[in-house]
Amino acid sequence: MSDAFVALDLETTGFDPQNDAIIEIGAVRFNHEGVVDRFVSFVNPHRAIPEAVRALTGISDEDVGGAPILEVIASDLETFLGDCPLVGHNITGFDLPFLDAKGVRHGDLVFDTAELATMLLPGQPEYNLRFLAALFEVPLTSPHRALPDATAAMGVFQALRRRAASLTSGLLAQVDAWLSATRWPGRLFFREALDEARAAGGVPDLAAGAARPEALPNFEERPEQKAMVAAVTEALNEGERLIVEAGTGTGKSLAYLIPAALYALANGRRVVLSTNTINLQEQLQGKDIPALRALLDAGETDGGPLRTAVLKGRRNYLCLRRLAAMQPGAAAVSDDEAKMIARLLIWLTETDTGDRAELRLYDREEAIWRRFSAEESQCTADNCPFVQDGTCFLLRARRRAEAAHIVVVNHALLLSDVTSGGHIIPPYEDLVIDEAHHLEDEATRQLGFSAREGDVEELLERCQRLAQEARTSARRIAAPLGPGGELVGMAAALVQSVERARPRLRELAEAARSFLRQHAPDPAEYDYRLLINRSMRVQPDWPGVEVAWDNLRLPLTQVADLLGRLQESLAGADVPLVNQELLTAETAGLQAAVKGLVEGVAAAVEEDDPQRIVWFEEDRQRGNLSVSWAPLEVGELLQARLYEGKNSVVFTGATLATGP
Repeated sequence: MSDAFVALDLETTGFDPQNDAIIEIGAVRFNHEGVVDRFVSFVNPHRAIPEAVRALTGISDEDVGGAPILEVIASDLETFLGDCPLVGHNITGFDLPFLDAKGVRHGDLVFDTAELATMLLPGQPEYNLRFLAALFEVPLTSPHRALPDATAAMGVFQALRRRAASLTSGLLAQVDAWLSATRWPGRLFFREALDEARAAGGVPDLAAGAARPEALPNFEERPEQKAMVAAVTEALNEGERLIVEAGTGTGKSLAYLIPAALYALANGRRVVLSTNTINLQEQLQGKDIPALRALLDAGETDGGPLRTAVLKGRRNYLCLRRLAAMQPGAAAVSDDEAKMIARLLIWLTETDTGDRAELRLYDREEAIWRRFSAEESQCTADNCPFVQDGTCFLLRARRRAEAAHIVVVNHALLLSDVTSGGHIIPPYEDLVIDEAHHLEDEATRQLGFSAREGDVEELLERCQRLAQEARTSARRIAAPLGPGGELVGMAAALVQSVERARPRLRELAEAARSFLRQHAPDPAEYDYRLLINRSMRVQPDWPGVEVAWDNLRLPLTQVADLLGRLQESLAGADVPLVNQELLTAETAGLQAAVKGLVEGVAAAVEEDDPQRIVWFEEDRQRGNLSVSWAPLEVGELLQARLYEGKNSVVFTGATLATGP
């Protein structure tokens, strides 16, 4: 890379490069030794600065009123920038589009400190400039002013270079192998770090890790909390059912954690705590359970130290087998996928859990994460070396849960355990359900079915992409009569079946949408909704929906059959294929998803079950149609399959209701 860089920041009247104006420019030219030169100027936007911008930046109309217009200083700015690589925080998404829209020339190489930070510091809760500056002890004197922000971005960039240099040469070589084929400018940043690590012998700087401050909240006893502690204690000890409405300010988390912990320690039993959201799980883990430990340490307890565990669904854990199965340059991998894999490799040097909650994933990264999560993985000690050596993150999470006095789950996992026959959560007899008013809604989702038009389109796209990857992999060993040739043909047939399903999906969506709009009452503000009951199924236009479904069901069934055959062929291939294990696992997961889709839609369209509620719904804003069904009474199912046989069950939440 160049010896000189320019850190740049712009302040503007808004976020639209085409219609908003630049009001301040700050730039710092620097090299390895420090700052070389600075450029700073107000810019007259020829318009009033919005109040929100004035409040954020402190820049007034008077500040810019006598300043030059951009066209006057553009030449000086271009001279200052030259061909130097640019550095900035969110520069690719904000500053550069403004420069480009105003016709300001600059160098082609750009390093975004926000992107680099997400790669090098994957476990941080935030990635804004103020947070990173504080993390690296970089001065930021006046946030949201151009020159101070540019100077801070320079400091963060230099700190990130030191952080990259602290990684081992072996890890940097893996990262470089994935990034080298991308168009992402950051690949040169990591290439330089690799070159420096090799020159230095690859010795890591172990002192470069970010600090992890820990703080316990102050415990404040409240009368309502004390009463709840007593009630939960009695319910656990006497094997009772208890409903506790605990409003904001009660301190209900500690009010059930304290008796649950003491009960579990005294009796050598396991108590399961279920929340509605993963966010509350993480609050319990990061705030309330540490406070509980502090309280227990201050008192006297029997039974030894308290052991706790947070257990989540499979999709929350990284699958090491799937990640290891990927080989750089072996198949068509997008820049986003290569960046994600490189980020995961760096994260593996820090994480003890493999829990995706430690990562801050953006929307476009969700689909990529799914490829490497443990969802739908069928790993055993016979087929997975990571299960054999005990490093599998999912296995380790379950072992921690098996050894724990308190296991924290969410409602979705609690109900998944019910439907799986108790094969997810270790055996337990005492249950505390927080945010209990959400449990029946979650049960409706878990025990029912819903398919949105967009989700089915995405599922078909995933099937086609997998087929193309399998075909690419098999062609490397393909012979007309060999296993590779068979796989190529099977993958091609899968693509054809997907292509046949696509227009049939559109026909079903249009038939259902037409039926919905014809018979639904006046729509709500955002959507149409129609209950598909017996009276709807005898309407003259209902057969059109059934015919459209019949026409879609055939190619979907073919897709599922071909995925099953492809999975068997991949698993049993005599000749090793590129990314074979990853493709095999993905194929099995997709087959299960397609079969579930066929069974779910068939139950909605073909069956008139009095114990099931069926409805069509359309999102008016997006035009996305969905077909859904749910059990008529989830309460009885929960009683029979969840509560029955438990020693004690405590229901709590801010708003609870009993009776009809």
